Parts: sequence; structure tokens; C-alpha cells
Amino acid sequence: MKIIYSEIKKWLPDLKDDAKSVRDNLTQIGHFVSGFEEIDSEIVLDLEIRSNRADCLSYYGIARELATFYNLDLQIPEIKSFQFSESSIPITINSPDVYRIQATKISNLKNSPSPSWLIKFLKLHDINSINTLVDLTNYVMLQWGIPCHAFDLKKSSELIWENNQNYSEFTSLDGSKIKLSPKNLLITDSQKVLSLSFIGSENSSIDLNTTDSILEMAIYNPSRVRSDSRSLKTITEASIRLDKELDTQTIPLAFSHLLSLLITHCGAIISSQLLDIYPKVPSKITIEFDPSSPASYAGINIPTDFSLDVLKHLGCSIIKNLKSSLLISPPSLRKDLNLSEDLIEEVIRFYGYYKIPIDTPVDSQTLPDITPPILYLIENLKDQLLALGYDEIRSWPLVKTPLDKNAIFTQNSINSDYPVLRQSLIQSLKTQLDQYRRFKLPAPQFFEIGKIYFQKNGQYLEQNALAIYHYDSQKLESDLNLVAPVKGRYPKGRGVDSNFTEIILDDLPKPKKYLPTFSDSKAIELTSQIITLDANLNLDSPRDPLDLIKEYSTKINPKILWSIEIIDVYKNRYTFRVSYYNCDDKTAKKIHLSTFNLL
Repeated sequence: MKIIYSEIKKWLPDLKDDAKSVRDNLTQIGHFVSGFEEIDSEIVLDLEIRSNRADCLSYYGIARELATFYNLDLQIPEIKSFQFSESSIPITINSPDVYRIQATKISNLKNSPSPSWLIKFLKLHDINSINTLVDLTNYVMLQWGIPCHAFDLKKSSELIWENNQNYSEFTSLDGSKIKLSPKNLLITDSQKVLSLSFIGSENSSIDLNTTDSILEMAIYNPSRVRSDSRSLKTITEASIRLDKELDTQTIPLAFSHLLSLLITHCGAIISSQLLDIYPKVPSKITIEFDPSSPASYAGINIPTDFSLDVLKHLGCSIIKNLKSSLLISPPSLRKDLNLSEDLIEEVIRFYGYYKIPIDTPVDSQTLPDITPPILYLIENLKDQLLALGYDEIRSWPLVKTPLDKNAIFTQNSINSDYPVLRQSLIQSLKTQLDQYRRFKLPAPQFFEIGKIYFQKNGQYLEQNALAIYHYDSQKLESDLNLVAPVKGRYPKGRGVDSNFTEIILDDLPKPKKYLPTFSDSKAIELTSQIITLDANLNLDSPRDPLDLIKEYSTKINPKILWSIEIIDVYKNRYTFRVSYYNCDDKTAKKIHLSTFNLL
């Protein structure tokens, strides 16, 4: 998000700090400034908004942050009063993905090339100037963080918001052809597509001949916008904002500001009613908050008055005084404030993390162990399986296909080829086994501990599971008879084959604490780095790789042999990879050359 210093001062006229101080303080409160330069006599700050803060993708949001930090009053841009008529607007909403929309019709427009100040403003934000009407919609989007569109009434007589069922293609304003998918959120006139939620079409583009327009500002289901943007491989300034949780209650301010600008710069006349469609008003959140809690969490003295001042500047309101705390309602703009810990974090953030000393002794009081017992069980099982020679794998919780009707499908998968949450870890292990075989790795034995997911009686559920594969099914069974507390509790195969097994960990007894499990025979002390060397062995006839590994492992002193494996087989050529430990590089090379007759 780019911020022009002189522009932010319009929101904060009492701001005294220079641009460099503002830059440093923005970074201090969590908005890292990655760019700072002078362009066309303006200081431009480039912010990395790393947190999930849709409000900070606007001057309004950043100005509120600075107003809280500097304890200043925020000055809202001047907005004219309007007189709306009784004339209706040809707008129909047929999609549940519309959260709120305000719209009106404007007439008598005198559109023109944009004034120099507006061209300069957009250029500093890397946006090309089109004309005054279009540029002002982009200006308001940057100021308030909510995208808006204008439609030429000569090109489209009605607007319909709907999820795609009939259209296959969309042509954007720059002439790009975009292949549409079912359920894409569209704005149409029942005959052609006028716009997506985040990019307009040439079918309703605004030009210098536009005299009558429908102006709209809307907030949509962010999941739908995100899905459409990614699947259509189209990202715009509007989609970046609309795929986050924007504040529907900011729309009246932002839309009024846009109308004021159009009346001033385009001579617009409002020629219809103000349409405000708001299907479901979000309920107000209340949070119990103790004003002294930030001091307890930070371990330093933070006055309660400071805590309350911060929350007040952020727009929080006190709903009720409780016996030892307050009932706080956060502003609708701050969708990230839902818990008392969120409010505590805000207070400490503005007080300054740098004020927390790093040289103060830690309290010696022993705190209670709050670690869930399942984590102790998981660590214990990992130790035992690693000691038995198993590799641990980590895989995606997403898979291509469901096992049965109880599968959970994701709405916005990060990869459209993997839309299902796995119901069994064996699904992941089978993929890993394919990799082992592709690379011709001998004697695979590996495991994974993770979550599996399913539906039951209309509820979404998850369980902790352990899945294991061993190339020798009998060895798998004997190994599991050594693992506590799995012995006698595991199913054989779970419907795949006897080389796989899966155990639900939630059903097993849990240890009360974590005790590392190491067998004396498996304990190895490393005194130097591991040295890995390869060797090619050419034979006259094929051999079993496992027999070769056994044969050549006996030729190497076990005190320095870390591992030996065959990583590739081509006809009668076998590529060995041997790792040595507790010896120097020179010794390892000498033994390696001698073992494989490479001298």
C-alpha cells in the first residue's frame, strides 16, 4: 500500500512529525515501510501490510492508526449534502455473495480528462489515468479501501448481480479475453457481461461521451472474490481489497465522498433514489476486557488510562462496566478484533514493544504445564519409530479424491487439483511410496503423524492419526509390537494392504509428560560431520539390491558407517550412496575407494 505523506496530512492536519518520523513510527506499530522516496516533489511511503488488515489498504485505515499513535483527531474529507429523487434504479440482486451495495444514478455529467492533481495522485500509486469519472472512483477506492464502479447507461439499461450460469467469456477493459467458470460473480444486463466483481468490461466502459451513469459501491463474499480472482488468474487493485473482510458500514461514508467529488468535478446531478441493499447486518461483537491486563501480559507498567485511550482512538466503545472489567465493542472496521487478547495486543503495540526490557530477570515461578497430552504421545511415538529406523514424512492435508461421502471439500483450495481434506494418512503415504519407487530407493519404511478430517451427523470433525508403511509386512507387525502404547491396538492394513497401517491416536492412552525414548543400541554420538560419497558398481549380471547392500555394509567398519543405500539402478550398474561419520574426510575417501575397488 503506497501512502503519499502530503495526502495523509489531509486526514491528520495536526500531524507535526516529518515523513521520516512517520515512516519509522509506522514500522514501530507493525506496518513495515519497505519503500521511501521522493517522486514529483512528493514523499511516497510503500507499506507492507503483513497482517490480515483490510482496513490498512486505504488512507482511512492508515490515518486511524497514526491518529491512535499520535493521539490526534481524524479529519474526515468534506462531504456535501445530497437530495435524492424518488426515481428507481434498474438494479437486481440475484446472488447471495452481495453483502452490501449502495447505488444511485447520476446525470448531466461533463466528463473530461482528469485534472493534473488527480493524474499525479494515481500515477504515484501506479494507476494510469482514464478520465475524471473513472479516476475519481479509483481515488475513492484508495482513500477508503472500498472499490466502486460506474456504468454507462447508454451501453447498459439495467444491472443484475448473479452467479454465472450462462456466460463463457468476458472481455475486460483492456481487451483481454477471460474464460468464465460456473458460479463466478458477474454483473450483467441479462444479455452480456458488464463486469466481474473486481474488474470492468468494455461493454459498459466510461468514456468522455458518458453523460448518464449508474454508480455503485459494493462489498461481496470475500471467499467468492478470492476464488474468482485466482481461478481466472486476474488480480486487480479491487480484487486485492474485495477478497478480504471489508467493512460494510464504511460504504455510506465512502460513497458520499465519491458523490461529492463527482458533483464538484463533473457537474453531476443525482437523478434517482439512493439504493441501499444490506441483506444481513453483522451483529455487534462484545469483548470482556480488563484495562490492567496489557501490563500483566507485557510484564511492564502500562497505565490503565493509556489502555482505554488507545481503544477509544481505535473506535472501540464501552458497552458496560462489569465488576472488575469492561465490556468493549470494537469498531466494525476492525474485523481482526474478536478476543480480549486482540485488544491487549493493540494496547501493547501502541505502547511500544521496544519498551519491554530484555535484561530483566525472568520470574522463577514455575508455571503449570498446559501442553495437551496428545502432543506428548506424538513426540513419544516419533522417538520410538525413528529409533526403529523409520523415516518421518510431512505431507499436505489436501488430496485429489475423497474416500467416501463423508469427505470435506474446501471452497478455496490453494490448489484446485487438490480440493479434498484427507480422510486417511494412508492417502499421503501412497503418494510418498510412489516417490520412493520413482527414485528407486530400496527398502522404504516411513510414517506420518497428522490430522485427518471427515463429516459426521452434519459436523466437521478432525482426528490425530499415525500411518506407517514398511516394505516387509511381517517386520511392520513386529515393530509395532515394540511400540508403546500401540501394541495390540492397531488395525492391519485399514483396507489398503498389509504393508500399511493407520492408528487413531485420540483413542490411545496419553502420557502425562514427555520422556524421550532412545534405545541404548540405537544411541549414536556424533563427533564430526557426516561425509557422504557415491560409487558406481558395474556387475556382469543383475543382483538383488538388498543383497548388495548387506554384502557391502559388512566390508565397512560399523563404527564409522552411518548409512548405505542404492540410489539408482541402470541395467547392471548400481549406484551406492554411503555416509560415514566420526572420521575425517581423508579416512572416509580411503575406505570408500577400497570398499568399491576404485583405487
